[in-house]
Amino acid sequence: MVLPTVLLLVPALLGAAGLDISAEVDRSTVAVGERLLLTVTATGTDVKGLPQPRLPRMADFKLIGTMWGRFISDPGSDSEASRTVGFVYTIEPRRTGVLTIGPVRLVHEGKVYETQPIAVRVVPVGDSVPPLERWTDANGIELECAVDRSSVYVGEQVQVTYRLFSRTRVGAVLMKDAPAFTGFWVAEPNDTSALKWRPTMRASQPCSVAVVRQASLFPVQPGELTVGCMTLAGVVAVADGLFKGMPAPFTATSAPQMVTVRPLPDSGKPADFGGGVGEFVLTAELSGHRTLNGEPMTLEARVSGIGNIGTIGEPHVRVSDGVKLLAPVVRQQMSREGGRISGTSTFTYSLIPRADGLNIVPAASMSFFDPEGDTYYTLTTERSAFVAAGVEGSAAVYESGSRAGSSGTDILHIKRSCSRIPPAVANPRWSALFYPLGAFVLLAGAVAGRHRRRLEADRGYALRSRARRQVRRCLRESAQRLAAGDEHGYYVALARAVVGYAGDRFNVEVRGLTGPDLRAVLCERGVEPKVADRVFEFSSRCDIARFSPGAADLSPKEALDLARDIISSL
Repeated sequence: MVLPTVLLLVPALLGAAGLDISAEVDRSTVAVGERLLLTVTATGTDVKGLPQPRLPRMADFKLIGTMWGRFISDPGSDSEASRTVGFVYTIEPRRTGVLTIGPVRLVHEGKVYETQPIAVRVVPVGDSVPPLERWTDANGIELECAVDRSSVYVGEQVQVTYRLFSRTRVGAVLMKDAPAFTGFWVAEPNDTSALKWRPTMRASQPCSVAVVRQASLFPVQPGELTVGCMTLAGVVAVADGLFKGMPAPFTATSAPQMVTVRPLPDSGKPADFGGGVGEFVLTAELSGHRTLNGEPMTLEARVSGIGNIGTIGEPHVRVSDGVKLLAPVVRQQMSREGGRISGTSTFTYSLIPRADGLNIVPAASMSFFDPEGDTYYTLTTERSAFVAAGVEGSAAVYESGSRAGSSGTDILHIKRSCSRIPPAVANPRWSALFYPLGAFVLLAGAVAGRHRRRLEADRGYALRSRARRQVRRCLRESAQRLAAGDEHGYYVALARAVVGYAGDRFNVEVRGLTGPDLRAVLCERGVEPKVADRVFEFSSRCDIARFSPGAADLSPKEALDLARDIISSL
């Protein structure tokens, strides 16, 4: 095994307690733009409250993230056992050449410690570089990607699990490269920031295993699809040898998995098939049985069950000629039960009566595919009805008044003569002001009517119209979560504000899209590639802040300012 470049400092004594400091990089030769792990460790019997080291000014490197972890380098019951604190920095060289990382300083109890400079050779992109020098194999570190099935139908769930194995202690784990799930709709994954380890056997040797990530994937297209690789970086306590107990950086990459996706059969496919694959139940309910003066009724249709609840279409809903049906508002709730995704999609329709009388709402229907039985099945709801009254009331009054006035005998004049009307009222000069005002009212009504009709008919227009209101709501929610001390929820709300605004602004269904897919769709809709990259990068940085706070390179205020700037760019 090739050992990483390790530069140890001359240890200094602090009274009875010794403090040894060391620094290392995970490789000495890299290509420009590739990332390095710089690890600074401090070992001693008194490291409680040890501050973070002070990095030198690194004009030739970009600091990507920071993480740290604690390890007991000499395990045992002795309370005076030596302990080690490791600080890991992810850096990226800006140019080629032999670059130098200057001395790292650590101030502890009034004394200053410095590392020696570290030289790193940076070559152009494409040049050959030595293999990554790592401690992975020696400590039994392995990242495994497993899928519960390798052959499914379009829309059928695939459960993917990433597990990390190790024979020794591991800390400060950071997701260096997230897996790509191209061709899949991804349900909200069950990410874990604190790994829960349990004992197991691997290659006939005892070790520990922790679940790093679980996700439910639903293929949206047939063919051979790839479940992408994940790369983790972290720090491991070296199990054997000269550096036993010392923390060392490591990286681990999972192998890709292939899934064969079969298309749904065309034979027997119903006309109202909504794309649902799994076990579902369909219900529908009216908000009441009577409406007055043209007030709209609400029909709520619910699809519940186990399967691809996030990608199903709308139920088939018909109404009578006397009712206008508006596009539904869709809400979704999802949960995980025994490794399978379940939930409810609620479709809320507004029914606007156009005439008085009894209005029948026929049964709603929707068809689904059962992958276990390789067959389609159709669900229908009970039909319902409501009575509308007062819809035509204003027209009836006008018509009766017209008929009464036509005889000329039933009219009772309020004023029989205008001779005693004051001149200012009889011939007002200021009455001319009402003409432009009336024209303005008519124009405003026409604009409002056109706006309402476009909202009903044009989904993209409706999304753009609500985009600013939605993003303001998400930003308010993020501020409330931060004030409550919920930083995890704060970054969730910020990412939702930026990604959701991009989706509403450019009529993109962002649910389930991976980062690369979102970028590609935004570019297709006319978004500049640089802006699309910023949306994708911001979402990734928020994920890092949520699940690896120590590696976050954004403060809450910086994240808010960046979110507002990206929204302005969009």
